[in-house]
Amino acid sequence: MSQKLSLQKKKTYENFLKEKLSKRSLSYQDDVNRTLRRLDEYSVTTHQKHRDELISYLRSINDIEKREDETIGWVQGFIDKISEGDKISFKVLQVYLSHIKKYLKYYKIRVDFGEEIELPAALLEERYAIPIEDIMKIIENAKWKYKGYFLSLVSSGARPIEIMALRKKDFTWTGRHYKALIPAKYTKKKISRTVFFSAEVTHYLDKLYKNAEDNHRIWAHKSDLPDEKLTSARQNAGTMFRKICSDLGFTDRYESTNFYKHNMYCFRANFFTRALDSLSESKDMAHAMIGHGAYLDQYQRRDDDEKEELYEEVEPAVLIFDQTKNKEKIRKLKEANEIFASQQLEINDLKEKQKKVEAELFIRKTFKGINYIGYLNNSDWASHLNPKLDNLVELPIDFQIYKT
Repeated sequence: MSQKLSLQKKKTYENFLKEKLSKRSLSYQDDVNRTLRRLDEYSVTTHQKHRDELISYLRSINDIEKREDETIGWVQGFIDKISEGDKISFKVLQVYLSHIKKYLKYYKIRVDFGEEIELPAALLEERYAIPIEDIMKIIENAKWKYKGYFLSLVSSGARPIEIMALRKKDFTWTGRHYKALIPAKYTKKKISRTVFFSAEVTHYLDKLYKNAEDNHRIWAHKSDLPDEKLTSARQNAGTMFRKICSDLGFTDRYESTNFYKHNMYCFRANFFTRALDSLSESKDMAHAMIGHGAYLDQYQRRDDDEKEELYEEVEPAVLIFDQTKNKEKIRKLKEANEIFASQQLEINDLKEKQKKVEAELFIRKTFKGINYIGYLNNSDWASHLNPKLDNLVELPIDFQIYKT
């Protein structure tokens, strides 16, 4: 008997990861895995069955309406449970649902969550703007390599995993800054982009760059770290960051989500705010510099020299310890303003002196040989003697004309 032909792979969780997630960013894969792991934990605790066992049960139901009801009951129970125990934002719950929907769709289980799943009301809290003093303290208390890594985040506005993924061959020295081309596969939008690093990062990269081979990761704890381990490396950096913040007393959280206000994404937010302020005439470029997809096209049409010029407008504002450039920029602007004001005073004074000289010369020439004219005020001068000089000369005093 011939074996039955099947062109599709068996539907398993491992094949789901390979077929539906392998081409997505590492951070996205990690997020989906985390969501589905939590779903599995809930399923075992509440229903005494693993997630994949419940999937098999749902697929065995032929009645479409019953299958939808059972699916909604399972997912709604999960959402209600995690909302009770943790402070999870409305946005994060939406992300969880999108991950679960993708997982169910792989098994041909389709439900309209938007219509059927009830979420807690959305609470929008004001975002925390990290002060430069806090950034200083965090970096000062980090180990040497983490100092450089954190400064790279602060000065580039890139995402933590984007910087962690960089290899020696991704960097170039321009003569003024290090720049790096972030490969598309490590970015959120799968679009490569060029980022620059401030002068504060230069000596870290000089040392790490010199001893590295082309494929070595510059910031990872292991230079030969494979792609699949990048998420762990980024999480390790996050753990170190959290420990430093805890030691410093930076432990405040958002009430609605329970997330810490001090987190590594504060560095990115700080860069974005400073870039918006610095690029007042090119705010779209601030979005592009940190990788917002809708703005990248116009940024990428610029050559690297133009990109570096844009960065140099932002750099003084994102320096943390070396405020020399910022102070020097302010000093030069003040000096330029003072020089300009002084020059204007000198020019105005010279103009007044020139007017007086021209007026005296004209008087001597016009009234040469006349015995006595008498007193002439400004209006007499302008209206009777020489109307052409009306806008050129204003006599500061009355003139008494005598024969010369």
